[in-house]
Amino acid sequence: MTLQRLNAKSNVNAKLFDDIRQNLINLRQNQCQIRIQWISSCKSIIENEKANQLIKSAAQELSVINNTKAIIISFVKKQICKETKLQWLNVWKSSIKKENQYQKHILNVNLSHKSLKEMRKINRLTFSIFIQLKMKHDYFKSYLHRLSENNSNKCYEICNARQTSKHLLLNCRHYRAEQIKLKKKAQLKNTDTILTLFIIKIERIATLEYLKNTWIATRKWLLETKE
Repeated sequence: MTLQRLNAKSNVNAKLFDDIRQNLINLRQNQCQIRIQWISSCKSIIENEKANQLIKSAAQELSVINNTKAIIISFVKKQICKETKLQWLNVWKSSIKKENQYQKHILNVNLSHKSLKEMRKINRLTFSIFIQLKMKHDYFKSYLHRLSENNSNKCYEICNARQTSKHLLLNCRHYRAEQIKLKKKAQLKNTDTILTLFIIKIERIATLEYLKNTWIATRKWLLETKE
């Protein structure tokens, strides 16, 4: 009768019920006298209360473990990013010479804060390539090689030089004709740096035209050069 009432409850584990039933059958076959009695948890039995406390504490520990598994990828990743950012900010604030990191990017040119008309006329992709090449972060091998996204930092086929933004703009053997036009239109005199190509107006316009004609440092371009 007790087992029938236990089985009638929808929240009882079916396997657990079958195990109990089979154990009872085995005990009866061994001529054991069995008496099943329900003991309410409300009764003031010390050992019973201790058992309840142990069950609750075990359930809480299991809940913590399960929650940890559920958030291990997202939570830990966020915490690492948060801690890394805080460490970087602390180092930055405590650095006396933090401005020196940017000295190499400062040129003796007159910078204008006016809206750049030539930048408004270009399409979105060309603008994206322009900005990313300026930052030296784009689809070219020297950058991707540092991120372990490419096996080599060398340019493709006959051009085996290190594939940097400067190389693609001024020195790559695959774009000789376009580079001649770029240097002529930009009136480029100093080829030791490419920073002026992104700052001085006449050089900036020539660079934008060069990017539209070559589509270098785009994902599509990179995949085609790999084939």
